[in-house]
Amino acid sequence: MDRFDHPAGWGTRYLRDTIGFETHMRQIRERRGETTPAAWYKRPYFYALRLPLEKMRMNGDTIRFPSFVEKKDYEFELVGIHMSPIQTTNRAEAIHHSKHNMRFCIMNDLSARDFQADDSRLALGVSASKGLADKSFGDTCAFGRDLNMDDNGVFHLGMYLSVNGKLRTRTNFQSIYFSDPETGKTKNWSFAEVIVWFGKMNQGFEAGDLLGSGTVGNGCIAERSDIYPWLKHGDEVAMRVDELGELRNKVEVIEMPSP
Repeated sequence: MDRFDHPAGWGTRYLRDTIGFETHMRQIRERRGETTPAAWYKRPYFYALRLPLEKMRMNGDTIRFPSFVEKKDYEFELVGIHMSPIQTTNRAEAIHHSKHNMRFCIMNDLSARDFQADDSRLALGVSASKGLADKSFGDTCAFGRDLNMDDNGVFHLGMYLSVNGKLRTRTNFQSIYFSDPETGKTKNWSFAEVIVWFGKMNQGFEAGDLLGSGTVGNGCIAERSDIYPWLKHGDEVAMRVDELGELRNKVEVIEMPSP
């Protein structure tokens, strides 16, 4: 294991973040009276955003929301930083890259759910609203080869989420596996599979680019807003992953005029 330096040294800071976990996708949409789109089982959904340094927070920092955001949410993910460029359609090559040329840490992909709901109705997606709040990153990192990973390039790591000291989620990254309802085939949107999909779309990754796993099932309030209130000033969010330590941050609400 290693520790990350300040994000200024991370390179491009260009993030592509997927919706990789079926449970998260399904539960979010069920709360809106919708079903999981058939297309999700064939291709990963993602948004893209270049992260400004001032909105990249680390373990122990406060995580900031503008005061005009009412539905303040956390999102529990892993993120991989590419240490070298890659563009490939070869799964074995993508798995090798995720083992030896990507470093991984915990990410809290904060969301402004009220603004994100508006963006999601528009053709170009949620990138604008995903830039409203900070994102925070664990300071313990590791190459994929140093983490528990199966033969498909999928991590086998326990994941635990607490708010104000109370456990809300206990799961495993292996829950990224799903069954394609059309074919019955077991599939996943792991880091390697997403790299392959981008390769098929004639796109690759540069050194310093970031790739998010998407939010693990039950890894946000929006999936369970009938049980948990939205975040407020002073709340403490703690995310722990086996072999990758803990990411702990307190929420800070910054007074800003409504747009």
